[in-house]
Amino acid sequence: MKYLLVVVALVCTSALAQEWQFDGQNPDPQQLKQWQQQAAAEGKDLMLVLGANWCGDSIALLQQFNQSEFSQKLQQNYQVQPIDVGYFERGYDIVKAYDEPMYYGTPTVIIIDAETGAIDNFGDWQHWTNASKHSTEEFTQYFIEQSYQSVDKSQLSQAQQQQLNDFSQRQAQRVKAGYDWVAPHLKAYKDSGAKQPPQAFIDKWMAVAKFRNQVHSDIVTAIEQGIANPNQPLPLPSYPQQRWESEQDPLVQIYRGPQSQWPAAMVDSNVTATPLAALPRQQEAHAKKS
Repeated sequence: MKYLLVVVALVCTSALAQEWQFDGQNPDPQQLKQWQQQAAAEGKDLMLVLGANWCGDSIALLQQFNQSEFSQKLQQNYQVQPIDVGYFERGYDIVKAYDEPMYYGTPTVIIIDAETGAIDNFGDWQHWTNASKHSTEEFTQYFIEQSYQSVDKSQLSQAQQQQLNDFSQRQAQRVKAGYDWVAPHLKAYKDSGAKQPPQAFIDKWMAVAKFRNQVHSDIVTAIEQGIANPNQPLPLPSYPQQRWESEQDPLVQIYRGPQSQWPAAMVDSNVTATPLAALPRQQEAHAKKS
């Protein structure tokens, strides 16, 4: 009996000592379904954390999650699953499984109602892309007290839902093209071991970050206004042409082929190689037609 108690204690201690990290996780749809079913069976929500080891805010988020007391509270409410997006190569199938075409940065924390499969915190899932700047109290309020922002797209009219879907899909393609544009420079900077990133990379990074954050914010605002005005079209904006969308930009070079086949010189130089397929259609190059 004493031996049994020791074994049980060791098992419980091991479970509580679980540490989350990004280590190449790239679940397929069946794995997502299993996680969701397990969370539902335990009366918890499913939490997917899309992040990467190069991302300081992703690491800061998991460091807080792995604090012993906070970790125990978190596991009472959620089944937490980190997902490694690499240098923006992965993660798209994850969000598509929950009817979203894009994630808008790292880390993206997705809280899913395990019973319905609905995303509970889409309204402010961008909040944690600067996790390193948030206090322990903010972590507690958001995750333990569940004070996140929910927006329910199902409350939109059918016409509004179609309008939103068309807009979201178009802008997702543009965000993805931005990721493809900046990712080789991000990887080159991280691989170099440099303490400070080059200014050319910072400029690219900030251009993509500004656009992706704006797209998400505008989508949330449009949903809220659409719910309040069901008989009106959604107030969706037009965006100007972005740097990575201009063939005239000297930092953009069209290259036919997947990123894995780009010459090393293209990745390491100041010339960005963008796959032809990643460039938007001609009509997307004009703000009024976006």
